Amino acid sequence: MSLGLRTVTGGVKMPIGEYIYLFLIIVLIINIIISLYKFKNKVNTRSFKPYLLGFGKKFLIKLLQLYVVYMLIWGLNYQQSSPAKSFYLKIDTSYSALQLDSLSLDLIDNLNKTRQILTDSLIQELKIDQVFSNSILDYKQLKNRFPQLHLDKPVLKEAAFPSWGDYLGYMAFYQPITGEAIVRTDVPLLTLPYTSCHELAHQMGYASEAEANFMAYVVATESNDALLRYSMLLQMFTYCQSEHLGLIAKTGNFENWKKIVNRNKFILDAKVIGDRKKIKDFFIQRQDLLIPASTSLYDQFLLWNKQAKGIKSYDEVLLWVIAYKKQSSK
Repeated sequence: MSLGLRTVTGGVKMPIGEYIYLFLIIVLIINIIISLYKFKNKVNTRSFKPYLLGFGKKFLIKLLQLYVVYMLIWGLNYQQSSPAKSFYLKIDTSYSALQLDSLSLDLIDNLNKTRQILTDSLIQELKIDQVFSNSILDYKQLKNRFPQLHLDKPVLKEAAFPSWGDYLGYMAFYQPITGEAIVRTDVPLLTLPYTSCHELAHQMGYASEAEANFMAYVVATESNDALLRYSMLLQMFTYCQSEHLGLIAKTGNFENWKKIVNRNKFILDAKVIGDRKKIKDFFIQRQDLLIPASTSLYDQFLLWNKQAKGIKSYDEVLLWVIAYKKQSSK
């Protein structure tokens, strides 16, 4: 079904999925206003109770219909088997501080080496269309080695309303109704190559955030595209350092916490630190716009769909990365 949707929507540059959401929001608001008006007129009348029961019944039926449609076009992907088998990976359920420390040092080394390859002018001249086309090309070039990365008719589109992401807390999203991957392009450009590959993984049917992150990691790791690799390394290091420091904080050893932070800053290339600061500053400037309930709702949505750690499921890619590195070293 998703292939058919992409065939239809892929020929249109406009992100149809965003406009569908906008239309649904408008319809929802209109229906709420109409329902409140009817509710007001029924209060203190004999027909109020039957009306309320009827309204509740209709509402539940609508929710059930939406759930069935959602499951048919996307939700069942959460039930499919893990790609760990096709990559011959044994995924552990947890990691140690030592494993994360080792991974952090490896990521820092690769960050420094990759950043030396990338000139400042190349990064500054980066175009959105180039990022999208390169991401699609990276998948195509690896499909012979990794058949599980094969994707027909990929569709990446620039968000028409990127500021929605400030309030709802997203950088990109997969639109199951239209099959589009819609990406915010107002974010720092260095985040876009990895984000685009993550969304393409969703188009392949990998619904789990950890699995989509892992697919993007594999593409970036095995690709000759230094920009994609650097984008991925920036994200992986952010995940890894955050998790590592979190484990140390739980022990109460804040001297060790500060030691790790200072060590990482010392060995990171100055340009890498500058790139990370630009990304961090972008989101700090917008953090007050985020609607708190949106984070809680999305966390609950992921929990309902068998992603046991909710929003923290994104960080679970580190378990996959550790397993992949272990398998690759054999």
